[in-house]
Amino acid sequence: MIRKNNASLKDVAAAAGVSTSLVSFVLNGKQKQYRVNKDVAERVKRIAKELNYKPNGLAKSLRNGSTKTIGVIVSDISNQFFADIARHIESATEEKGYMALFASSDENAGNMEKQVERMLSKEVDGLILVPCNGSKDTIEVLSERNVPFVLLDRHIPGLKSNYVTLDNFKAGYDATMHLLQQGYSKISMVSYKGDLVNIYGRENGYRQAMRDANLEEEISIFQVPMEDTARHCRKAVHSIIEKGSDALLCATNAITINCLRHIKDSNIIIPDDLALVGFDGGSVFDFFYAPLTYFDQPLELMARKSVDVLVEMLESGQSMMQQIEIAGKLIVRESSARKKQKK
Repeated sequence: MIRKNNASLKDVAAAAGVSTSLVSFVLNGKQKQYRVNKDVAERVKRIAKELNYKPNGLAKSLRNGSTKTIGVIVSDISNQFFADIARHIESATEEKGYMALFASSDENAGNMEKQVERMLSKEVDGLILVPCNGSKDTIEVLSERNVPFVLLDRHIPGLKSNYVTLDNFKAGYDATMHLLQQGYSKISMVSYKGDLVNIYGRENGYRQAMRDANLEEEISIFQVPMEDTARHCRKAVHSIIEKGSDALLCATNAITINCLRHIKDSNIIIPDDLALVGFDGGSVFDFFYAPLTYFDQPLELMARKSVDVLVEMLESGQSMMQQIEIAGKLIVRESSARKKQKK
């Protein structure tokens, strides 16, 4: 039995049979904005009164319905790539007078939905999201409810939304063209399985560069699942060596690291036996005997742009459509040195 003087938002939600975020919308006068059914809203208000629910001190002090808080959900904040993005978002939001709350989806659509729900229950003003496989339905609900949000790093084809991403096609194309210009022709790629549009862009850039070099028959993409990536990267590298590839393009930083482990264990010499180009740098690559060539994503610019777009929406009170693709830069180092001609 819930004691009336201890009733929480969760208690009201449980008694009403709805989500905490919906209760929050109703009790903060946002039921019309988020299209909450009138009868449901009335039931929530009645139950909140019966349970003697009292909002916390922070909620009482809010003005104009704004918490000056932005929710940020990335794939995995322990991944250096997303940790760097989070750091830049934190700096950008602070400069604009906002605070950022962070969470990870772990590349799981169910977790993404739970984290979105959690953020909305905390009354964030808007969201910056890195969508994962299967999260389209969750994103569509946000759009239907008119929740301000910006997609970062990836967008969802067919869904009208604000997003800030890398120009992934150009990145894949430029990385492959670099290897071709260095004299490599049997270029393979290791990528992820799934519906990640940023990965598709890189794959398509690779394919187009190979076609432009009249090497369509040499196109070879090994797709590995995100689960147990290390083991599958090991298999991919083994297949690439057996195939006789002379160069390898890795679609992400994590794939690069896992492929390098097997390359090292197999006594493959870079770039003499196999040239390599990855995505995103890292201090660990500086200590490799052949420092890695990699495609550098402008993470700070991407993070700041996403904050700019969201804050502009929040402060103008208007819905807008900004879809931004930012060019990166290939950092050329020893792992992709010009191919040595056999005597």
